[in-house]
Amino acid sequence: MSLGVRIDEVPSEKYHSMHYKSRPTDARVRHNGSLTSHAARLCLILFTLALGLSYSSTAHAYSWMIRHGYTGCVTCHADPSGAGLLMPYGRAQSDLLLRTHYTSDMPEEAAKSSGTLWGLLTPPDWLLLGGQFRALGMTSKSDGQKWTSNVVLMQADLAAEARWGGLRVNGSIGVVQSSASRASLFGSVVSREHWVGYAFDDDAYYLVRAGRINLPYGLRIIEHTMFVRQATRTDINDTQQHGVAFAYSGQLIRGEIMGILGNYQLSPDAYRERGYSGYAELKAAERVAIGLSSLVTHAQRDVYLQTADTRQAHGMFARVSPWSALVLMAEADLVVHSPQGFNALTGYASLLQADVEALQGLHLTGAAESYKQQAGFGQSWALWAGTGWFFAPHADVRLDFMRRSDVVGNGRFDSTAVLAQMHVFL
Repeated sequence: MSLGVRIDEVPSEKYHSMHYKSRPTDARVRHNGSLTSHAARLCLILFTLALGLSYSSTAHAYSWMIRHGYTGCVTCHADPSGAGLLMPYGRAQSDLLLRTHYTSDMPEEAAKSSGTLWGLLTPPDWLLLGGQFRALGMTSKSDGQKWTSNVVLMQADLAAEARWGGLRVNGSIGVVQSSASRASLFGSVVSREHWVGYAFDDDAYYLVRAGRINLPYGLRIIEHTMFVRQATRTDINDTQQHGVAFAYSGQLIRGEIMGILGNYQLSPDAYRERGYSGYAELKAAERVAIGLSSLVTHAQRDVYLQTADTRQAHGMFARVSPWSALVLMAEADLVVHSPQGFNALTGYASLLQADVEALQGLHLTGAAESYKQQAGFGQSWALWAGTGWFFAPHADVRLDFMRRSDVVGNGRFDSTAVLAQMHVFL
């Protein structure tokens, strides 16, 4: 018996768009042995994923915390590259720095409600516990089509990490609406991360892990449908892979390198990618960080192109906070696919994102992004703007407006979406 999702049992566009509701006519591009069909298939699947949902992802990873001087992640998160389960220090900072305080005097200490389950549960020192619930209401349309509305359960996860000295045992389990998630254990039951690791000092400056891990690459952001996350397949929603990773978290340099063994929650084995992914980031100033990323994998049968493929992604990223109210984040990636028997498909993805904290806990955000799959194809682009409010302990809401134009084969598909989210973490 094989756990997880069998690609040959699930249409590829459904498999890669957990909650998509609409797609262009004749969306299933058939393989006809030509390079154009490979490119159109890849572009089409990316489009159906983008059109279906352009919402935030499952774990809270706020790269804009650099405004407070936090260029690293290991002090707040169990994952040394950010996102997911919070350390006690991270819980305290989420209460002190993230949420709105409705008094003129800022607290000097975190409230008891910053603890696990709003302070109602006090785990022993060796145990981290957490959980997240995220729901989405979306109204969207493709040009020429009617508006449609959906309510989506995006996440209902529990997570834990046990620590004995340097030993770390970490895992999560949850449910989603779809049975076609790449994180599926069986049906709609998912495990996004599960790994065993060892930290070589108390501050986890050196951490070795083995298991299902977020791919270390680029900006660790929660918007998993951004082109830079789609094109490189490195979001923190469900594209985690099994492998072995080594992370270093220093004062000036941090980074992680991972040997990818494949996603063993999907089958058959021909669809599993093997290779490496990694990044290194330099703290250039108190609120300035710049980094490089690289990824190379090979699959006997790529889930998009349906043929053997070696894919590469290499890029740069930066986080800059010229003053505490403003954070600018940028990423640019070269993306290369080398389908067996064909010339390479060389394209790029880019992102410029701004976050303005108008007052503590209230964020105004905007982004511009672009994607080009290969020479001869048009350029896809997207603009979005939104606001997020961390209005209470362990809770935030978010409203986004998105306008997106995707090149699919020889056509272009334009879409508009308005999204409202509610996020609560334990």
